[in-house]
Amino acid sequence: MVNIKEFLYPNKFKITLFLLLFIPSIALIILLLGQNYIYSSYDYFYSSFILVDALLFLTSISPFILLGVILSYFLGCFIDYYIPNEKTKITIAIISGIVSLIIVYIFYKMITEPVICDPVHVPSNNQTVCDPVHKPSGSYSALVLGELKIDKSAVENSFQQCINKLND
Repeated sequence: MVNIKEFLYPNKFKITLFLLLFIPSIALIILLLGQNYIYSSYDYFYSSFILVDALLFLTSISPFILLGVILSYFLGCFIDYYIPNEKTKITIAIISGIVSLIIVYIFYKMITEPVICDPVHVPSNNQTVCDPVHKPSGSYSALVLGELKIDKSAVENSFQQCINKLND
């Protein structure tokens, strides 16, 4: 029989495992439960004050953060209670730390990748389209537009607007 008080009482391994399992737990919960939820509840409100956008985004993922905190603490308690060997606990902590670093690095790369203009997409409401998916082919040039069977002037204008925005 498991003593709940002893199981949940914090000690150095539970706290360490909780902190190192926090990021992988949140990533796992968002991956499993929140793929469509985050995009449907967050309206992508763009304000001139970036903290408003960050607050809206954090509000939209707050249920997943709460579930991640609970899951990571229970995983830390479970590992500490059921694995008696300290070296095994340290190995699990190191592996979860490495996984956390990899997840943070991937998130960092997703945010800091350059935005590249894509002259193929023409917006319907005369806005400039910047597409972060494509990699630059070398230099920015509108010569590729000669092979396209579309309104080249609208595409060329959109392409130039995007380049001008990137240069600003």
